[in-house]
Amino acid sequence: MFGWSGRTIIVDLSSHSVTESRTGVKQAREYLGGRGFGIKLMHDFADPGVDPLSSDNPLVFATGPITGTMAPMSGHYSIITKSPLTHTIFDSNAGGHFGKAMKYAGIDALVITGSSDIPIYLSIFDEDVELISAEHLWGKDVRETTLALKDKGSVTCIGRAGEKKVRFANFVNDDLYSSGRGGHGAVAGSKNLKAIVVKGTNDPLIAEPRSFEKAITSAQRLLLANPVTSKGLSVYGTSFMINVMDHLDILPSLNFRERGFHHGDNISAEKLSATYKGKSMPCDNCPLGCIRLLENGSLLPDYDALWAFGPAVDNVDMESIIKANDLCYVNGVDPISCGATIASYLEMSGEKIDHARLLQTVSDVSQGISSLSEGSLSYMITQGAKELSMSSKGLEMPGYDPRDISGFALAYATSNRGACHMSAFMAGPELLGKPVVLDRFVLQGKAGFVKLLQDLAAVIDSIVLCPFVSFALGEGEIASLVSAATGVSYSSEDLLRVGERIWNLERLFNLRAGFTHEDDALPERMFSNGGISEEDLKKAISEYYQLRGWDNLGVPTTSKLEQLGIVF
Repeated sequence: MFGWSGRTIIVDLSSHSVTESRTGVKQAREYLGGRGFGIKLMHDFADPGVDPLSSDNPLVFATGPITGTMAPMSGHYSIITKSPLTHTIFDSNAGGHFGKAMKYAGIDALVITGSSDIPIYLSIFDEDVELISAEHLWGKDVRETTLALKDKGSVTCIGRAGEKKVRFANFVNDDLYSSGRGGHGAVAGSKNLKAIVVKGTNDPLIAEPRSFEKAITSAQRLLLANPVTSKGLSVYGTSFMINVMDHLDILPSLNFRERGFHHGDNISAEKLSATYKGKSMPCDNCPLGCIRLLENGSLLPDYDALWAFGPAVDNVDMESIIKANDLCYVNGVDPISCGATIASYLEMSGEKIDHARLLQTVSDVSQGISSLSEGSLSYMITQGAKELSMSSKGLEMPGYDPRDISGFALAYATSNRGACHMSAFMAGPELLGKPVVLDRFVLQGKAGFVKLLQDLAAVIDSIVLCPFVSFALGEGEIASLVSAATGVSYSSEDLLRVGERIWNLERLFNLRAGFTHEDDALPERMFSNGGISEEDLKKAISEYYQLRGWDNLGVPTTSKLEQLGIVF
């Protein structure tokens, strides 16, 4: 096959055995790779009711058909599992250089099952796959682990948070690039899996080189011509959104008790750029380079971390935000859930937090020695204050307020991951006017657009591209890249049908895990004091179900599954 390597590796940590299978042509064409392969393999290898921290919960790493090629922003891969934070299916689109290394080693997917009796790491060099003791690495942070292994290849690893099974622990790739949310690192910790190191020597095969080169040139021009990518992300990274949100008075603060912050200038991208000298560290084949590294080795915080350790906890001190973000990074923990959980605790306790206390709390949480390590929903349930968890399906809402960006209300409520802004980034059309301009104050009529962005995100996460390509590239440009790489002719409609197939299969997984339409909900706070109309949200959800071809309880109909070729 072109685009795909045709190789899936299955590692059973319980028996320390390695087997391989061929990636089916039908599976490749219908699920693309990445997130799509992940959900298909989760259905093949897991009972949806599995305990996320048991040895029976698989951990899947998957590349896409243009991973490792010269296509812009194609250096990503996906990690998929059942989340210990949300108990939903959960994928993470991860950047860096690890995805390219996987592809050069000829890997479409890596499925890790079971649990080792000792700490181990997995070493892959082309056809050779080896399980090696990681007892000397256990207890080390992300920087220390990467330094010890990087001579063997590209490294993705967990820190102390994953070892301690912090529910929102993550992987860190190539010493800089976090895998995002959902607790994939905790699943690795439960398996005694410290790291994966990959090195490969096989160039990906392209079906139509001239057409692929032409599609690459077109994509690069669009990325450089788009002001969001060329003047926002490439100059400041995602932190450019802080001033946008604050100037509109919609930067949520104090655990969403306030809908504005009014101190955005203190933590803005412009302030960061003027105060701190950061070096751009782009992911593989990325023309933007939105990640910045300080001279002391710390990462400059992105929008999410700036919000989580700034407005969410009522903090205007940039130095403490940078240090809190670095603690999350070095221990391998998600800053959004970390900061949001601390914010919910502060509201419950009535405390104000000083800079030293903030850093100590982040350290305790990220090392698993705080009860807040369970996440805001689980912790607040134990305190009899569930309503203070600003989450949906157990995933804490990020710093995009659905009361002021109304499309996020429907996107958060219906997301298969929980309150994830990347499942359908409605700030694009509702704030930035990309790819079209939508009225952010109106929820009515958004169901179709939310569905479109959800399906497109599933495609991007399966190819696997950086999610930010959606600001500049449409389905047509993406289809041209995939078609030329694979030799399989995909139209825009074909790709969106793949995205719809993936979304429905994820929905089925969650339903079989015990979720119902009642979980398509938001915190009660979103409906009070001039917030969202609960009735309008219910109507939007009902319209969304109809557009999805689901029944009135949010269950995919038999005819819809047959139409998508999903058969059990």
